[in-house]
Amino acid sequence: MFGAAATLVAGPSRFGFSDRIERHLFPEVTTGPSEPAWSPDGQWIAFSMQGDVWKVPAGGGEAVALTRGPAYYFEPAWSPDGRFIAFSMDTGGNLDIGMIASSGGDVTRLTETRDVEIEPTWSRDGQDVFFVGRGRGFDILKLRIADKTVTPVVADAGDQLQPAISPDGKTLAYVSPVSGKLGTGGIWTIPLDGAPGLQPRGTMVHYEESEYRMRPAWTPDGKAFLYVSDEMGSNDVAIVPAAGGNPVVLTNDLMGEFSPAISPDGRSFAFISNRTGPMTLHVAPMGGGPFGSWRAVNITARRPSVPSGRVRARVVDERGQALPARIHVKAADGRAYAPAGGFARVIAVTETHYFHAATGAFEIDVPAGSLEIEAVRGFEYVPSKVTVNVGAGATANATITLRRLVNAPSMGWYSGDTHAHDLHQGRFGLTHRTLFDQSLAEDLHVTNVLIHMDGTRLMGRWPDLTGQPSPLSTATHIMQFSEEFRGSLGHIGMLGLTQYILPLTGGAANTPYAQVASDTPYLDGARAQGGIAGFMHPYTGASQDPAAPNPSQWTGTLIPVDVALGKGDFYDVVSLYSDEAGSAEMYYRLLNCGFRLAATGGTDNFPDVWRDPPPGTDRTFVKVNGPLNLSSWMAAVKAGRTFGTTGPLVFLTVNGREPGDVLDLAASAPATVQVEAKVFSVAPVQRLEILTNGKVAATVKLDADVAWSQSGFVAKQDIQLPEGGWVAARVVGLSSRYVTDSYAFAQTTPVYVVRGGKPYVSQSDAKFLGDVVDAIWMRASRSAWRSDAERDAFKREIDQAKAVYLKLAGQ
Repeated sequence: MFGAAATLVAGPSRFGFSDRIERHLFPEVTTGPSEPAWSPDGQWIAFSMQGDVWKVPAGGGEAVALTRGPAYYFEPAWSPDGRFIAFSMDTGGNLDIGMIASSGGDVTRLTETRDVEIEPTWSRDGQDVFFVGRGRGFDILKLRIADKTVTPVVADAGDQLQPAISPDGKTLAYVSPVSGKLGTGGIWTIPLDGAPGLQPRGTMVHYEESEYRMRPAWTPDGKAFLYVSDEMGSNDVAIVPAAGGNPVVLTNDLMGEFSPAISPDGRSFAFISNRTGPMTLHVAPMGGGPFGSWRAVNITARRPSVPSGRVRARVVDERGQALPARIHVKAADGRAYAPAGGFARVIAVTETHYFHAATGAFEIDVPAGSLEIEAVRGFEYVPSKVTVNVGAGATANATITLRRLVNAPSMGWYSGDTHAHDLHQGRFGLTHRTLFDQSLAEDLHVTNVLIHMDGTRLMGRWPDLTGQPSPLSTATHIMQFSEEFRGSLGHIGMLGLTQYILPLTGGAANTPYAQVASDTPYLDGARAQGGIAGFMHPYTGASQDPAAPNPSQWTGTLIPVDVALGKGDFYDVVSLYSDEAGSAEMYYRLLNCGFRLAATGGTDNFPDVWRDPPPGTDRTFVKVNGPLNLSSWMAAVKAGRTFGTTGPLVFLTVNGREPGDVLDLAASAPATVQVEAKVFSVAPVQRLEILTNGKVAATVKLDADVAWSQSGFVAKQDIQLPEGGWVAARVVGLSSRYVTDSYAFAQTTPVYVVRGGKPYVSQSDAKFLGDVVDAIWMRASRSAWRSDAERDAFKREIDQAKAVYLKLAGQ
C-alpha cells in the first residue's frame, strides 16, 4: 500500500537492539565530564567529554585531551600500572574497545568486530581487558592484550553488564537480570579462579529495580561496592556489603549522581552530578554527604589534542531577529560538537547529532578548519546551512538566516505534540526551562508533557500536573503537563487533566497491577475533567494481505474495543514508536465503520536522554477558532480539524469543507466531489494521495522541487464518491535528515461525506474488527485476574464492542 517508504523503524535502533538498551546502556557524547576513572597513583582523573578521553589533576585544573577525531571515545579505564587507558570507541561503524598511552599518542584497536563492545575494565595483572560484548545477549568477555584472543567469562540468559574486578583479582562483580523482577538486574559476583572459559551464573549480592545505571565499584578492601541506586526517586551513589546486606545512600540529592569511582587510597570517590543540567565532576568523602560536602573538580582550561578555535554563531529570521533553533554541526575532524554546558544529542534514525540553541545564539570550541553549521526549526522554516573557516586559537563568527516555508498560524493552524515526556532516566539534568526551550527551538506551539510510570518508577514529577499551562508558556508557545496511562493492552494519552487518574499502570508484571486493565476509566475520566483522551503509538505493522489479515497481530491494544464503545477523541497515526503504515490501515478500518477520530501525531520522546529525537518529531497541526490556548487547541482536536505529520504539511478541502467537517449531500447530488490539497514540506516527498473509504482514489507524484518551496504544491481532483463515506489526504516520502522519524508521512482527518442521510459502513471491515475483538479477549483472558467480578466487567466491554461490530457487519 505504501511502497518503499513504509520501512518500519520504531524508535532509535542504530545497532539493532531495543531502544531501552541504545538509550541507556550505550555510552554517550557529553559536553561535561562522564565516566570518571582514577589513575593508580591517585594524581589524575580520566573521563570522557565531547567525544574524547581527557585527564585532569584530581584537585582540578587544566584538562588534557588524549584522543582525537574522527572516532568518539568513552568509558576510560586505567591499566593497573598507569601506563595505558582502555576505552570504548565509536568508529562510525560500530562500538569497539581500544586503548592509548596515558600520556597520549596513537590509539590501538583491541577489537574490530561487527558486534558491540563496551564497558572495559582491566585484570589486576594488566594482561587482560574484560568487557561487555555480544553473546546470547550481552555477555562478559575477556581479551588477552598480547594476542587479542577473546574468551567468554560470564554468559547467561539476559544481559551481563558492567564488569568490575575485585582488588585481589579473584572475583568478578557484574549486573545481571534477576528472575521475576523488574529492571535490568542486580549485582552478582563470581569467582575467577575456576577453569578458564565460560563461567556459570554467580551469586546475587543485591537487587533493586535498575536501568543500566548501577555500575558497581569495589572498595579497596574488597568488602563493599559503591553503585548507583534509584530507590530514593533519583539516581544516588550508595554502598552495599559485598557479601550482601542493606545498602546505605551516600549522595541523596534532588538530581542525579552517576558512575562512582573510588580513589586508590579508599578515602574518597569521584562521581558525576547533573544538578546544574550538564554533567559535572565531583569528589566526596567515602562516608558521603549532601551537596555541600562535595568537592567540585573544576576544569580551569581545556587543552585539546589538535589545534582548535571557537565559533560564535547566531540564528536569525528574515528580519534579523534572533530565532531559537535546532543546530547540526560537522567539524573538520568529521565529528559533531555542542556548546560547553549544552545537551549533545543524536537523532537515531538518521544518526544526526544536534543540540538546541534556546536563544538562537551559541559558541562552540571545535578543531581548526572548515566547520559546517545547519539550523532547523520545526516544519515551517526552510533549513539553512553555512560553512565557516575556524582558525587555530581564533574566533570565527557566523550568522544563519531561516526563512519561512509557510506561516501556518496566520491561517489559524498551530502545531502541537500530543505525546511528549519529561524526565525519563536520562543523565542530563533536565529543568523545566530546558524542557520548554526544546519545544521553543522546534517551534512547537502546544507541548503536552505526559507524566507516566515505567515499571514502578515515576517518569516525571508529581507536582507538575496542575491543570494550568507551565508558567514558562507564552502567548504563542504553550507547555502543559498531563498524564499517560500505560496498560499492557495499549497506552492512553489524556490531555488537559486537572488531577491524576490512578493507577498510572496496568498489566505490569510482578506488581500489584499485573492484571490487564480496561481503558474506560481513563478515557471517560479525561472527558469528565474537561480534557480529551486518545490512542498513543497504535500499531507497529500492517497486514500483508488486507483482504485476509491475521487478527492476532492487532491484539496489543484495546483500540477497536474502546472506539466501538464510543470512547477516544484522537488517534496518533504518526508516532515514533509505531509504524505509520500499520497505524493508518487500522485507522481507515475504524473510519469505514462510521467512527470519527481525529488524525494526530505524538512523538513519545524522552527529553533527558541523549539518543532521542526532539519533541515535535511527530506532531499534530490543528486549526483553532480564535486565540490559541490549550482549550481552543483541544477543542479543535476533538472536532477533527487536524492532520498528523512527520514533516510534510497538507491542507485539504472537499467541496470547500475542511477536515472534521461533515458534507451532507442529497441522494441525487452529483457522484463527484471536488478535492483540493496543498502541500508544503521541509523534506523530500514522493506523492500525494487522495483517499476515499480507505482506498487510494488518486495519486499525484511530487517531485523534489516541492521540498522547501514557499509556493507549495496544489492539486485539484474531482473524485467519485457515489456511496458517501469519507475523503482524506496523505503525503508519503522517504527518510531524510529533515525527518526525525522513519520516513516522511502526513495524514489528514477526513471530511465526512453523508449522501442521502445514509452513513457509509464497510461490512467487511466491521467483520474484521469484530474478529480482532475476539482475538483481544483470547489474549486478555489469560491474565491473572484478581477477582471474577473484574474479569466479568472486562468481558462485558468486550461483548458490547463485539455486538457493535456484528450489527455493523449485518450479522
